[in-house]
Amino acid sequence: MAGRLCVALKTRQGHATTAQAVARGRSGQVGSRVMNVGKRVGGALYVHREALDLIGDEAEAVATAARLLPDLPWNVAKISRDGVSLLVYEDFDEAAFPALLKSARVDPATGAISIIDYEGRDSPPILHRKETLLRPDDPRIPQFRTLTAEAEARGLFRNSNSIGTKRKWEERLREANLKIVGQRIVDADDKPVKIARHRTAIARHGLSQPMQIMLGLGMIRKDFSVFDYGCGQGDDVALLQANGYQAFGWDPHHAPEGPRREADVVNLGFVINVIENPTERVETIRAAWSFARRALMVAVMPTGKYQGSGLKPYKDGFLSSRGTFQRYYSQEELRELTGSVTGEAPVSLAPGIVAIFRDKELEQEVTYRRRSRATVLSETFQVVSRTRPPRVDRPSYRSLPVRDRIAPQMEAIWKMALEFGRLPDVSEVSPDIIEALAVARVSFDRAVALCIAEFDPATLREAAEARRDDLLVHFALMQFPGAPRYATLPSSIKRDVRTFFGSLRAAMEEARQVLFSAGNQETVREAIQQALDQGLGGMSTGGFRFLASALSRMPRIIRVVVGCAEVIEADIYSYDLLEISMDNAVVTGIRCDDFSRAMPLITDCTIVDLKALRRKVLRLKGQVLYLKGRYLPVDDPTREGQLKVDEKLLRAGIVSEDGKGPDAASLMRILRARASTA
Repeated sequence: MAGRLCVALKTRQGHATTAQAVARGRSGQVGSRVMNVGKRVGGALYVHREALDLIGDEAEAVATAARLLPDLPWNVAKISRDGVSLLVYEDFDEAAFPALLKSARVDPATGAISIIDYEGRDSPPILHRKETLLRPDDPRIPQFRTLTAEAEARGLFRNSNSIGTKRKWEERLREANLKIVGQRIVDADDKPVKIARHRTAIARHGLSQPMQIMLGLGMIRKDFSVFDYGCGQGDDVALLQANGYQAFGWDPHHAPEGPRREADVVNLGFVINVIENPTERVETIRAAWSFARRALMVAVMPTGKYQGSGLKPYKDGFLSSRGTFQRYYSQEELRELTGSVTGEAPVSLAPGIVAIFRDKELEQEVTYRRRSRATVLSETFQVVSRTRPPRVDRPSYRSLPVRDRIAPQMEAIWKMALEFGRLPDVSEVSPDIIEALAVARVSFDRAVALCIAEFDPATLREAAEARRDDLLVHFALMQFPGAPRYATLPSSIKRDVRTFFGSLRAAMEEARQVLFSAGNQETVREAIQQALDQGLGGMSTGGFRFLASALSRMPRIIRVVVGCAEVIEADIYSYDLLEISMDNAVVTGIRCDDFSRAMPLITDCTIVDLKALRRKVLRLKGQVLYLKGRYLPVDDPTREGQLKVDEKLLRAGIVSEDGKGPDAASLMRILRARASTA
């Protein structure tokens, strides 16, 4: 019996992962299986007994252990390198956060059984996120997921490693002035305050940041419909409509008569952060998600720059003097909340902004564009007059040379060619362009031929090389363990594969070599030197440091290394600075309170160890980021002024050449003392 248990666990225990091979710079073949059920904590897998048939080989080990304990009323199995534990939780369905009553561990080597009884203890372990243990089709998941999302919305799962026992969990509830009633989380002493939510809506003269990001990443297209859920005064909708996009909006105060119907893409921009009721936040996300055919964008106010400034604490947020509510979110909180509600893994796009996708091909396209040097920038969006252009006299129009008649369309086609690194297919071109060509009585093929004759082919060759590099990065990261797996590729990427590689097999093989080369530190050092030569960042004591927003401009190997780190730390794009070690496989994300300041405070760092496949988060207090100008790209408009500040600090002896200096409090004392003697 013990032998069978040992065999059942052998697969999980006996192999190094591909990721570890990558970190060491070696290639190899590894057989692995992606788990689609259960919750992993500290290397162990927790799964409900009704979902055992979905976990593969490990189910045999659980079944063997269960036969040794036929009378144990267990409901959850824990599978780890040390063996199998059968866990008895109190009423799994009725208890919102069940306490552990009994644990029975079976040693895989000897078959020995050790039982721990928790029923008589004051503070037994507590189970959170019950839905993650169940089968994907379990009817209990929606109810359990709602409970989890509400806990996320109320901030109860922050520092989740400190709420694992009943005592600690109850302390967290008391600190938040909350209590559990059935399957709900409610305020312990709710004192209603009238919130003026409508006052948070502001007038805009350009697209909001979420809309700009979606436009730049190809989530907003002429053939996609866009629903702005909670559109405020409707400026985003008006600007999109003026530019020929299918956009509409609804707002409970400013546009209550607006349509509430399905759209390809739904924007929930800066809505849930002004809702004081956590349950309503969950319901709002769920409602917006129900309207999204392809994707949902959620934007909130991130923690940092404005948090708590001149505001009065109220529930899990703040009240302003105008009677408005504001809840600030860390990136992790936002991802956990939206993921809990939708049941999908959110993709971080910027601080305080995530996207959730139903359309996995669109998710691939967005992920690819986010990593690419050829990303379409939001600056291409132009506000146009809402009035119709003057009618062109047909005879004079027809008398124009063909190039003059279709000049705007040729420029648009060529721009797409430079983005793709190849000539676009007719199916990839905006219907507006095709319609304009038809009016001009010019075929698409002729327009393409004119582009080839008119524009510089060398520019297209450079774009093709960049696109090929981008594809290799994308395909390399698809092979990293833990990265999302997709059933099919988007049609545009399929065309890229045929153009640049001939076949998917050839592309994946070359990408595999790129992935493993990212584990070679000499190769990484060469890429870092290339980035330094291009003026894309600078050196710190820890390694090569650069703006996270400049990642897409980096050499291929640097993008692959950071992409591997993203699999372990999903919020890597939400940091202000990234740092790559010169000597080991470590990527560090650095987040500041307000990066626009000359000397911002570092709030936290996340260190991702690619060899060990783990991350460590450091919360910092009072640490100043000095010599910021070194890490800015040479073309950054703020760099020159920042370097002047840095030079003053160096000349004054406040900061050393390696960027070390006093903490924030000491710095303020030094500056005040110098000001008083000046």
